[in-house]
Amino acid sequence: MIRPARLLLHSALLSALALAPTTLAQAPSILVDCSGAVIPSFGSTPDIVRTSTATIDVALGYQFAFNPNVTGTGLFGGTNQPLGNVLNTLAVGSQRVLFGAVRNPTGTLPTRLDFELVSGSFSGLTLALTLDHQLLADGRGQGAIRNISRPSTLIGLNVVSGGLLVNTWTPPTPRLTEWHFEGDLQSVLQSGLAPSSGPARLRYLDDPAFGPILGGSGALDVYPSTPTPTGRTQAQSSFGTTSSFGLPPINGEIDTVYRTSAPRNPTNPADSALSRGIGLALWPNSRDYWPEDRHGQWTLIWDIYIPQAAWNAAHANSAGGNLCIPLVDDSSNNNSQADVFLRVAGAGAGAASVGYTQTRSSATAAPAIQPNTWFRLAISVDLYGKSQSRIYVNGNFVGTTGANWTYTACKSAAPTYGDISQTNPTGTTVAPATWTAWGQFPSPWAQSPATTGGYMFSTMSLFADLFGAGESIYVANMLYTDQAMNDAQIATLGGPNARGIQFLRPTTPPPCPADFNGTDGLTVSDIFDFLNAWFASSPTANFDMMNGIEVADIFAFLNAWFAGC
Repeated sequence: MIRPARLLLHSALLSALALAPTTLAQAPSILVDCSGAVIPSFGSTPDIVRTSTATIDVALGYQFAFNPNVTGTGLFGGTNQPLGNVLNTLAVGSQRVLFGAVRNPTGTLPTRLDFELVSGSFSGLTLALTLDHQLLADGRGQGAIRNISRPSTLIGLNVVSGGLLVNTWTPPTPRLTEWHFEGDLQSVLQSGLAPSSGPARLRYLDDPAFGPILGGSGALDVYPSTPTPTGRTQAQSSFGTTSSFGLPPINGEIDTVYRTSAPRNPTNPADSALSRGIGLALWPNSRDYWPEDRHGQWTLIWDIYIPQAAWNAAHANSAGGNLCIPLVDDSSNNNSQADVFLRVAGAGAGAASVGYTQTRSSATAAPAIQPNTWFRLAISVDLYGKSQSRIYVNGNFVGTTGANWTYTACKSAAPTYGDISQTNPTGTTVAPATWTAWGQFPSPWAQSPATTGGYMFSTMSLFADLFGAGESIYVANMLYTDQAMNDAQIATLGGPNARGIQFLRPTTPPPCPADFNGTDGLTVSDIFDFLNAWFASSPTANFDMMNGIEVADIFAFLNAWFAGC
């Protein structure tokens, strides 16, 4: 007879023995062996799915690499070589899509490591497939190649050796960068407001320092024979205050804001070459501490105001997909239509929707977004972990949409072009004089002297659309971070705030633009001092910060003066 105490011990031993194989098999690194997998050069192309026998430790982060040795079959049969070399023949630097670093903030499984479409053309033939890598609930790894599309009877691929390698990883603390648009594109780190904030930076996409702009549709990789003009974004956008622009204050406070440029050249709005350089370039500037050339998990937040005229123009422009705001083109140099967008469509006055997709009609409805009112829009992108993005308005979740990664290839401490390959793993070094000429910011337009098509691959384009779709709107604040923020984090940030998003400026009242001479508050002497400056063509008299000094500045000043501070 087994006594109760011994029975408990016996059960515990049996349980331990049952768990032992799984526990002992757990490791900080696993390989999903894909040897022998075949994409035939003819016939059907079923998905390739392989699963590891070993299990990996639960961790707050993982790094993955899928670069097996392969050999081609069919018309383009080739020698045994890494998959990255094959992808680089489709587009320079494409091997970066085989490597990644993913946060797993919940510290649980299952989680996805990567899910993305890989496509390109070779000798006029189009190839496409989807990489789908996961960690299953029991800790096993799964590597898959799905949705394989290739010309029948022409191209195939055999996996000779290797597969998906996954390692546990401790991610760095997320870095948040914020912009308050206090008359320029400086971040709160650059302005000195928040020394602990992130290192990301903004520049005008067509800053003359970056050199000549690449061509438009049909000529994306060449410089036009008639150069695209630079400096248009700055000329077509401006900084001011809510009062100087005639906008309502944000929660009762006057704030400095940025009026974006519509993403086209008004002299020829249909010319994509003229539209290509108009917008902002955002450089995450995280490669010095981030272990890969991409962010597959990131968040952008804006405090936005859509004037009625912009809303109406978008609603009327069905040919342009009813695009109101081209929020993000995740290419490094605006080589396509905007990927993240806000559109206004539907019956009556139209309704807002937000999407991360090339199909405008699949955007997520966002009825809380209305014209003539400030709102806070957030998109939390988790391509790696969830293969989706979550959209929020004023801190409230409104729906999901698509997802993709964005570039962050350039190290500020050792800048290189993005022409990475098996033989050139870090890319070609940027000459120090060139880096200095660019203002120590990666040019979206420059190509490696060693490789045609080897761009910097380090930025994303904001308020930009290759085909010029979108309108001019106002932005009070913006935040970018290298994490997919969760519902609670975004809810805490709430709605629009004149003081900022995460890094709030002091509560001291903002300057009163109508107090022109800066003394004794608003008095009649401010009017006379402004008129004297206007007649003298002083730059200080460009009150509305648009189109130089003109009669409109007088009316803008008087409206602000009578409105008071």
